[in-house]
Amino acid sequence: MAAKKRTTLREKSAKATKSSLVNKISEFSETQDDSSYHENPFLKLSKVSKKDKQQEKSTTFAKKIEVNGNTSGGISKSSLRRRKRKAKEELKPKMNELLMSLDEPTNKNVKIVEKAGFIASSKSNKNLPNAAKRTGHSKILSQENKNFSSVLQNPKFRTSPFNALKEAIAQNLEK
Repeated sequence: MAAKKRTTLREKSAKATKSSLVNKISEFSETQDDSSYHENPFLKLSKVSKKDKQQEKSTTFAKKIEVNGNTSGGISKSSLRRRKRKAKEELKPKMNELLMSLDEPTNKNVKIVEKAGFIASSKSNKNLPNAAKRTGHSKILSQENKNFSSVLQNPKFRTSPFNALKEAIAQNLEK
């Protein structure tokens, strides 16, 4: 037979004090909840859960981004740059426009006649853009685009396109 577990007076009194201690703590907390005055507000436990705080933080952040963020209507900077670049490219004259303006294709052989003799040296103009440098190259390209568009708008170009282009190139070489 197994020995019966004894309950001593110490164990009984310990149980009684534990239950009375729990009762006292619950009574004290109830009285504290009823009062509106707190000695130190930082010692009072927060009524808002951590999850609620995180949710509130994220919503306020999202609102700030909507207000301060992308003012261009949801379009990124790179896509705006791409659109601007495409618009600039569309403004430039294209070879397709030149081919469409021609009435009929002509296959004439052009004979180049070279003149015998020496070419006179010319002094370089200091004010002209330098084609070897990037800025000079871009300036030259913009000038050529302007010249080409003016040739396309010239009424002589409609009647004889090759003669008009030839004259424009000759004028460009004289400069």
